[in-house]
Amino acid sequence: MAEEMVDIVDDNNKFIRKATRKEMRQKALLHKCAIVIIVNEKKFLVQKRQESKDIHPGKWDIGMGETVRSGESFEAAAIRGLAEEFGITGVSKIQLMRGTNFALKYRSEQDNANYKAYELLHSRNVNPQPEEIDEIKFLVAEDVKKIISAGQFTPTGEIAFNKYLETKNEHALR
Repeated sequence: MAEEMVDIVDDNNKFIRKATRKEMRQKALLHKCAIVIIVNEKKFLVQKRQESKDIHPGKWDIGMGETVRSGESFEAAAIRGLAEEFGITGVSKIQLMRGTNFALKYRSEQDNANYKAYELLHSRNVNPQPEEIDEIKFLVAEDVKKIISAGQFTPTGEIAFNKYLETKNEHALR
């Protein structure tokens, strides 16, 4: 199987060059990722990442995060990730784009990514992939905040969750 390729980008998601996923991780090169915040009756799906993950192993995360492959759109990566990690199929690009969505950036010595986050209202079963996910829970916002306060959440998950709440509150005030 060929190594997974990703697009290395600048701050504005302008393509710079292609790199292998391995090189991107080793050098913490700036790339694109999609996040899907999965909500079921005001409860958020949180997942505990497997210890074998290459970044933030054993930490809790909000919904699903997926590295965008070379030439792939944020929406296509989100749809692929939902199917691969949770067995959620039948989600369309239009559905993601019409719901709550926002961009965010994360920079660290370990990981540098430009994210696009989407909301998915989902009430059916999820089937987490055991190679990727150790455990899932549906939690109300206050319980997610407790995990974050305990330092058991991924930094990007924390940023995405807080930005989601802020975005939803802004829309509620309109």
